[in-house]
Amino acid sequence: MSISLLQELADKDFPVVVDGGDLVDAVHILAIAGHVEARIAKAVRTADGWMNPTATILKITRGGRRMLAMFPPRADGRRRLG
Repeated sequence: MSISLLQELADKDFPVVVDGGDLVDAVHILAIAGHVEARIAKAVRTADGWMNPTATILKITRGGRRMLAMFPPRADGRRRLG
């Protein structure tokens, strides 16, 4: 999911806002790895557990661009794992 998200972000104008637990988690992973600069809202406690509301991706870093060069989008359009 994270590499696929990075590939999707490469075609976007920044900043990009994402919401939903899985997407916010993927942005968090990309930020920890140093592939993007992002602002991630604090998790919110709900009756059902914890929820990550939103993340704002400010830019893809130089390291993220290198990762995109190493893992270009697949020619068949399918997503890569991770």
